[in-house]
Amino acid sequence: MAIERFDRLEAGISRLLESNELLQAENRSLRDSLELKERGTDELKEKIRKLEAEKALVKEKVDTLLTRLDGLIQNA
Repeated sequence: MAIERFDRLEAGISRLLESNELLQAENRSLRDSLELKERGTDELKEKIRKLEAEKALVKEKVDTLLTRLDGLIQNA
């Protein structure tokens, strides 16, 4: 009777250890996936920052051209 209880205890502990190993592996996989996605997000944020700067520059140039064009039209 006591041996059966120890056998069940041993089986239960083995299952817990296996579950723990699986959860640790899944956790590592999720952390790796998260890190990859965070790097992708950082790259996209940098791309957006560059596009916004380029947009501001283009807007400035268009405004300058429109001002010059308006001056030409008024002087004509």
